Amino acid sequence: RPPRAAPPPPLSLPDKLDDPPAEFVCPISHQVMSDPVVGPAGISYEREALRQWLSVRKIDPTTQASLDMGDVYANFSLRGLIARWAAGQSGGGVIFGGGGA
Repeated sequence: RPPRAAPPPPLSLPDKLDDPPAEFVCPISHQVMSDPVVGPAGISYEREALRQWLSVRKIDPTTQASLDMGDVYANFSLRGLIARWAAGQSGGGVIFGGGGA
């Protein structure tokens, strides 16, 4: 595989976000994603939650297919949608880099 650029830092999301769309919630952590990645099956996960999952199991948590972190890519589209939605929830308090959720 060709080398990849370093991923962007996670969004810094407000602590309280009401009724997030289901697509914004990681199926592993059940939290709004601040650093979404997408796997070969098109399913998005929070990067760190998936990294922890794959450190124990080498399969996609949803499809059960073989998976490793080299198979996933930053989901910039979903990241942007989450940032816009969270900014509307918090009156614009989303930071697009540095710090985690």
